[in-house]
Amino acid sequence: MKKASILLVALMVVAILFTGCAAKAPAAAATETASALPGEGETYVVIGSLFQLEFFDALKAGVCDAANSIGAKWYYAGPQEFVPDQISQAIDQAVANKVTGIVLHGQSPETAAAVDNAIAAGVPVIIVNTDIPSNRLSFLGCNPYQAGYDMGEQMGKLLAGKTGTVLISTAISAGQPSALENLRGAKEALANYTGVKVVEVDDTADANVAATNIGAALQANADVVGIIGQQAYTAVGACTAVREAGLTGKIVVIGRDRDTATLELIENGELAASYAQNSYVEGFIALQWLHDYVNGDLKVIGDYIGGGVNPLPKTVDSGSIVITKDNAAQFKEKYIWEVTAGK
Repeated sequence: MKKASILLVALMVVAILFTGCAAKAPAAAATETASALPGEGETYVVIGSLFQLEFFDALKAGVCDAANSIGAKWYYAGPQEFVPDQISQAIDQAVANKVTGIVLHGQSPETAAAVDNAIAAGVPVIIVNTDIPSNRLSFLGCNPYQAGYDMGEQMGKLLAGKTGTVLISTAISAGQPSALENLRGAKEALANYTGVKVVEVDDTADANVAATNIGAALQANADVVGIIGQQAYTAVGACTAVREAGLTGKIVVIGRDRDTATLELIENGELAASYAQNSYVEGFIALQWLHDYVNGDLKVIGDYIGGGVNPLPKTVDSGSIVITKDNAAQFKEKYIWEVTAGK
């Protein structure tokens, strides 16, 4: 019981209520139209882990803008480390809190039971980023295999006929299905390029480990011509390893996501490209769809909830945005969202 209480307090610490963000209209106009906003009285929650990381800013900004546009409240909840059991407990707590709907950042199949319980309790769930086999209403995110394949294909083109070893670094030991699908896609794409050999590197989802393990792989493979880092931390670690080995400019490096460090590496030429998800759009659409769903705004049949009909598309591939030196500057502009609860 004591352990459960501590966990509940921990979840409450990271569950912060938001009632507005990056308002694009003057305060006076917002006051005049507040009574007409359709989402008043609704509260949504974004659940996942590691929300303190910059990677999640775009997702939170999208949710925030959507909530602001309809006058709804929102908060995010979950552990600051990747602990599937605690993510499941955050989902259970949201159901107990009688939230209007849940946007779940899919990170582990182990949370499927909690998702199904939420659906059974009448709380709609939309998953973003990485899908989880469950009874969720819809999934918005990129296809991990396709994203990996596209990165491998891009690497093949950038090598421009060079032969040798390409290192693919990802969190292999974590066993996340999306990471393994990314890896499979990249390997299958590179198999189309004669003379290119793939060596896998396990970075355990840590930039420092990535730098160390990629550095060791560079020493063990003198013919490395390219590195694919399948997460933001991997790309940063890869560039560190290449720099320390004195090989900057001699090895093509491709990364993932769009955090500040990754964008700076693209601008200074150490990183050739990065594949980023449409996290802002995923967050915005997910919350808007939840609002439309619970209010009966999706005109499929008169009462789709009572009739047991899901009017939402089961899966939407949001694709990846390719960031290069040509457009990196545009991505450096940060999304703005503010904590307004209690002010």
